[in-house]
Amino acid sequence: MRERTPDFAKGGLDPKVALDAVFRRNVLTRPGALALSDPSDRATFTDGLPRRLNYAEADVAVNRLASQMNALGLPEGSRVALQLPNTVEAALTLLALLRAGLVAAPVPMLWRRADLVAALREINARAIVTMTRIGSERPAEIACEAAAELFSLGFPCAFGHAVPDGVIPLDLDAAIPQQKADLSAARMASGDAVAIATFDASRRGAFAVGRSHTQWIAAGCAVMLEARIAPGETIVSTLPPASLAGIASAFVPWLLTGGTLALVHGYSPHSLAQAASAGAHLVAPATALPALAEASGESFAASVAVHREPQSLGVDLSQTNCEAIVDVQSFGEIGLVALRRIAKIMPSPVPIGETRAPADAPNAPVVIETKRLADGTLAVRGAMVPDKVFPDSAREVSQIEFDLDGFVRTNLRCHAIGSSGLAIEASPDGIIAIGGLRYGVDDLTMRIAKTSPGSTLEVERDSLLGARLAVESSDAAAARKILDEAGQSRLIFEGVRPRAAERRAG
Repeated sequence: MRERTPDFAKGGLDPKVALDAVFRRNVLTRPGALALSDPSDRATFTDGLPRRLNYAEADVAVNRLASQMNALGLPEGSRVALQLPNTVEAALTLLALLRAGLVAAPVPMLWRRADLVAALREINARAIVTMTRIGSERPAEIACEAAAELFSLGFPCAFGHAVPDGVIPLDLDAAIPQQKADLSAARMASGDAVAIATFDASRRGAFAVGRSHTQWIAAGCAVMLEARIAPGETIVSTLPPASLAGIASAFVPWLLTGGTLALVHGYSPHSLAQAASAGAHLVAPATALPALAEASGESFAASVAVHREPQSLGVDLSQTNCEAIVDVQSFGEIGLVALRRIAKIMPSPVPIGETRAPADAPNAPVVIETKRLADGTLAVRGAMVPDKVFPDSAREVSQIEFDLDGFVRTNLRCHAIGSSGLAIEASPDGIIAIGGLRYGVDDLTMRIAKTSPGSTLEVERDSLLGARLAVESSDAAAARKILDEAGQSRLIFEGVRPRAAERRAG
């Protein structure tokens, strides 16, 4: 493994800019403009009524949250996990952690205790921010359970009503002492400092991928410029800011354009119809895009179709109610390409070599570069691609592999299309992709064998999710209960069924 030193000047990106500085520019120039809006159906899945915040109000909320996080006494650069739905708290907490000098580490909503403990141990997370209720789950209680197993995780925090004992309550409306009322100038983060880390998967389990402010801005620019999102426009996003795709396709473009970020939770057609407006830009998984765009009743300026796995590239988007389609192909958490379709029929192949933002501008900044390795897999480098191991280059926990030229392996199998394009064929060997989440086969097999001896893992194709887990057991009810009590994901314990021979006998 060899880390690389990034040349940001070559990419045309300023390494001094931090994400919070971009947000504060919007606060100064557009204080009364609508910044964030909650899902209209928020009360159906979590506590609190829907909020609509202008930039001045959002800045006050960020200061309040940053003050509450600083009160924990965490050293600068400490990692704080976030497990939040697609509500205003998710965007505001990301900004608040950056303002407080901390590193944000968002995790998927479907993760439960076992996933949290394994991943947060690797990054030495000091705190976690979540909600008391998300649907039928009680993530604040799960965070407490994870903290009981992790010595470093000393501060479980939560928004919402009836915060459990042992959990620190957070409040967007909390009063701030006068001396802490303005934290915006307290810490000026460097653009090359790690800002946000997201989680990818290998055969052996989850690992963190850390990006600097400048790398996040490069990823966001790739989507923003390809989708032609203009200053002040509205982005309607169904993806929470918990992954490279979610942050680069919505959160960062929102910061860069100073527009409105309208949030939708759970691909709700009704909530989307409430958030949509003429000329807005829709961000959604490619598989959900046709139904969502039809339900909105509005014609979007651009629909950003997020492809986390190659199978979704075959989804028919030709009838999507929008002026243009931008395909965002995500290479796990390592990188992505954003390409505008010439027509709405088919996605373009991944370019071999440099991809600029926008892709058709010959003198635009290079945001990513691709090549096909001798083993038939894809490698990438560039302004958005991580250039160092996270959390610590001296540790051997990261599974990011650099080669001598600074390219990072994605382990995605691909083949050439002509002389200038690549098509991604399949997920990395040993990786299961389920509805945007990736799991390592070896890790899952070990978990199931350890928790429920005698149970075995099967993987089945699914037209919507890409794959589905099935856990076969001689005593399905008992295995389901054991896996649930062990804090395994619902994707695992809800897939428990009797063995095939027993099903046939029954």
